[in-house]
Amino acid sequence: MNKTVSTLKKQGQIKSMELPDGWVECPLEKRTASDFLREFRSPESAEVKLSFYYRGKRIAPGGAADFLQVLSLPDHELSQEEFDSVDLVIRNASDPDFFLLSSSRTESINGKRVLVVEGIWRNGGLVDMGLFIDSDKTGSAVQEVHYQAPQKDYEHYVEEVEKSIKTIVWL
Repeated sequence: MNKTVSTLKKQGQIKSMELPDGWVECPLEKRTASDFLREFRSPESAEVKLSFYYRGKRIAPGGAADFLQVLSLPDHELSQEEFDSVDLVIRNASDPDFFLLSSSRTESINGKRVLVVEGIWRNGGLVDMGLFIDSDKTGSAVQEVHYQAPQKDYEHYVEEVEKSIKTIVWL
């Protein structure tokens, strides 16, 4: 049975975060990802998810330095050059064959600047809003938070998810 969790606690750099009402934690698949992935879904749809992910290894120093450079600037839309420079951070979302980009920007959430990348995964058609977080001030340990939903459902939930993200208290 899925249990409703109203407050997420101690998830990477997130000390706490209020989850949207009624969202339930997805059962973990039997694999080693339990330390690296937690997913919550809307009570109405198993396809509407909020995921917390850490890839388990650091990115290369050059990519880390580029990520820190982008995060060091005031909140802004990324230039194409900046977007290209964070390809190690955002992985497949940097490839137009995989991801139809609609926005890439930095945004401050309760005192911490994060990289926000929005678009649609070409394979499966899910709309994704990904937050990429520098978890230890090196730029190389990247924590991710993703809101994903089918195109028909994305707008229905995005406001409550954004409201939830604004409740993040960082460690």
